[in-house]
Amino acid sequence: MFARGLTTGVALATLVALASSTGVAAASASPRSAPGRDPGYSQVVPTSNGDQGAQVPFTQYSAVNAQNTGTVIGPSDNLYTLPAEAIGRTAVTLSTAGQYVQFTLVKPANAVDLRYSIPDSSDGTGLTTPLKVYVNGQARPDLTLSSTYDWFYGSYPFSNDPADLDGHHMYDDVRTLLGRTLPAGTQVRFEIADPSIPVTLNVADFEEVAPPAPQPRGSISVLSYGADPTGQTDSTTAIQNAINAGSAAGKAVYIPPGNFLVTSHLIVNNVTLTGAGEWYSVLGGNGVGVFGNFAPTPSTNVHLSNFAIYGQVNARVDSEDFMGIGGSLQDSTISNVWIQHVQAGIWMTGPFTNLKISDVRIQDTVADGINFDGGITDSSVTNTYIRNTGDDGIALWSNGVADANDVISNDTVQLPVLANNFAIYGGSDNSITRDYGTDTITQGGGIQVGNRFSAVPLAGTTTIADNTLVRAGTLDPNWKFGVGAIWFYASDGEDMTGTINVDHNTILDSPYDAFGFVGDYIPNATPPAYAIDNVHINDDLVHNVGTFVFQLQSAGSDDTISNVVSTGTVGLDGTMACGYGITVTDGTGNTGWSGSECTFPPFDILSTSTSSVDFGLVNLNTQSPAQTVTITNPGPDPAPISSVYATGGFTETNNCPATLAVGASCTATVTVTPTAVQQYQGNLVFDANPLNNPFAPYVVSLSAAVYNPNGNLGLTATASADNTLAGFPASNANDGNQATYWQAANATGVLTLQLAEAAPVDRVVLELPQGWGDRDQTIEVDGSTDGTTWTQLVAPTAYLFSANNAAGNNVVSIPVPSATVNYIRVDVSNNNVQGAPQIAEFQVYSN
Repeated sequence: MFARGLTTGVALATLVALASSTGVAAASASPRSAPGRDPGYSQVVPTSNGDQGAQVPFTQYSAVNAQNTGTVIGPSDNLYTLPAEAIGRTAVTLSTAGQYVQFTLVKPANAVDLRYSIPDSSDGTGLTTPLKVYVNGQARPDLTLSSTYDWFYGSYPFSNDPADLDGHHMYDDVRTLLGRTLPAGTQVRFEIADPSIPVTLNVADFEEVAPPAPQPRGSISVLSYGADPTGQTDSTTAIQNAINAGSAAGKAVYIPPGNFLVTSHLIVNNVTLTGAGEWYSVLGGNGVGVFGNFAPTPSTNVHLSNFAIYGQVNARVDSEDFMGIGGSLQDSTISNVWIQHVQAGIWMTGPFTNLKISDVRIQDTVADGINFDGGITDSSVTNTYIRNTGDDGIALWSNGVADANDVISNDTVQLPVLANNFAIYGGSDNSITRDYGTDTITQGGGIQVGNRFSAVPLAGTTTIADNTLVRAGTLDPNWKFGVGAIWFYASDGEDMTGTINVDHNTILDSPYDAFGFVGDYIPNATPPAYAIDNVHINDDLVHNVGTFVFQLQSAGSDDTISNVVSTGTVGLDGTMACGYGITVTDGTGNTGWSGSECTFPPFDILSTSTSSVDFGLVNLNTQSPAQTVTITNPGPDPAPISSVYATGGFTETNNCPATLAVGASCTATVTVTPTAVQQYQGNLVFDANPLNNPFAPYVVSLSAAVYNPNGNLGLTATASADNTLAGFPASNANDGNQATYWQAANATGVLTLQLAEAAPVDRVVLELPQGWGDRDQTIEVDGSTDGTTWTQLVAPTAYLFSANNAAGNNVVSIPVPSATVNYIRVDVSNNNVQGAPQIAEFQVYSN
């Protein structure tokens, strides 16, 4: 079987030797450590590679390589599993009384930030559990762990409903000060307190935090404007008043130690806002954020430093602007700010120029870590540490206006749950240099450069240089092929022609390809994909690639490769090329890879015979005809199947074994016996073991419409209208409630029902709310099989709605010549009371 980037890392001496002979910068890598009970194994996890990546104030320790009595999980990069979202793809699960992870400090520390995962609640709102803490055997206050801000489900933009399956974004962080500084050699133990809620520990970041910074001379304290450091009362207005006063007087504004409740954006302009330190001065709350004025009149001369922003965002809603820092900040700086539990950490909206971001820590966001959105120029992000983002770690997005001359350098991004560690979408003359990225998870790689998301097309020279990427690159669940550690994407319906120089980068343990070229497919064209031109890859080192060194799926020319050295296991061949039309010139010095093919490995992805099953019309209280679904294992490994089940009122039987052999299939048979007139929606789930199957569980959607000859077919129909008065939607007319109603905004209106399935119709019943006074309405009834061509079933006729109607209080029954239709509508006019059509219930009956 091909390698998947999960073997032992290359020895440092080997890379030094390679660097000496090839001119490639050496990578500071070490062998993968074994599960840690042997103190000879290092606990420390690299967060940089020498001068590549952020120089962080903490030391990161691996739970797996610490002393522990739990269960080591991983390594695995398969989606929707705890190991895949762990730094290093491994972690330790504590699930029985007394189990622990114990770290031995290699440097003095007085604070820790702990990365953990606990299960979600059944309703998706999260659980909490205590975690015991011991320092050299002495008990300290428990930590409180929560899953409130993690566990998303389903497809983008995701939900908090576990029924949507595909749970991800599983980890969170909790931090605490430990009091006095603990010397090197101190043992800090984390022990499970409630075995009914298992705790998975990944890494612990220990650091020595300086005392709180005092108030700067001549500054304004937010306390003097009534801000509450206990968080008991809302301090938004008080802090905003202090900021306004500081801006007017040209004075800095100081946030002293405390937890300040902030529930909306604080607007900053021409002001310095500084705190006592990231561990002491905390702005927190639902809606908290520090924002500049938006371009074209951006805030200027803003300096933010030495405080933390803790939001309460637990769902991805892109229309909400719950960013930690946002707006437009020209000629400004952001430094030493800690941001957590927000939509995006820092989302800057251009156009503006000259923003410097440095020494920032961003964790556990539901969207990007940092995004430069449209026309941000001559700006930089340096020495910043980001992990567990819900989208790109750091992105330059030339949305409408080109980002230009921006520098992303000496930053570390670990574990973007979705997308890339670093990305450049269009723009000109931008660079990603001396950065360090690890452990991408899905739909992205370590570094992407692309014409994508309707960005201003790439131009000038883009520089990707001196970066280290570890376990970067993923198996894309939509494309079903690997995404490279460094990849280029020609999307947006055009070729990508800007020059891209890719020099002196190190790619270690990429699960799939090292370098990928992807051009959106062009139907019926030769070549069949958009072009990527002028990419020059030089002096790059690749070790232990999982599939290909180069994966070529675009057209293109003037692309060159030289001095690329590949060592370790090449999973398949040097190059994957399938006639997309790209021409790459091989220069000198390329070694360690050869061969070319046009075949993707099966990747252990099981296949189902269909993605959905529609039972059509099913008689009420009658079992439907059986439908079958087959699941097949193409290999290359046997596939454990833990269970097969159906949801939503459907039932299943199956012949699936506990392990499905390579090349074998099994079948599930599904039926439904409806007991109510409604749409039935459910899933057939093949719950294959995700450690062996990267896209488990495999889900087939199920649906059925209930047909009751004596029932109202309108209840399962979809209602629409050609015009509607606000607050009185068409859906009110088939909700089964005579008290709610549709009303048109005009003097005439057409109300349409799209039936769940084609059905013979012989009667329409229309209702208005009981207790309304008498009124006339003129009604025409039409039917259609396609929603476009209509046949008049009942000519326009005046009908009286009255409490004395024979069919019931304000109920009119209209016989219809028997017709089988998919759509039925009423054209309503001449309401002699309201002046506009009104229908409370639109019922349809079959003969």
